[in-house]
Amino acid sequence: MKDQQKKWVSLAEASLKEKGWSKSDLAIVAGVTPSAITQLFKQGKGSDDLKLLIHKKLKLSESWEKLEEMN
Repeated sequence: MKDQQKKWVSLAEASLKEKGWSKSDLAIVAGVTPSAITQLFKQGKGSDDLKLLIHKKLKLSESWEKLEEMN
């Protein structure tokens, strides 16, 4: 996974912690399986729609796409 994607994951994990949510909670809110969240956070695997949905649900300040453009 690229450094900018790791930064996005760090932001997402910090947001989860602030909300008191687990990754399983996020999966429920996003309507996906917990394994989809795990793959996204650990390997960067996931559709653009999933990344955008997580971005919106966690109210992240930086999008996955913006971080990719910084390369």
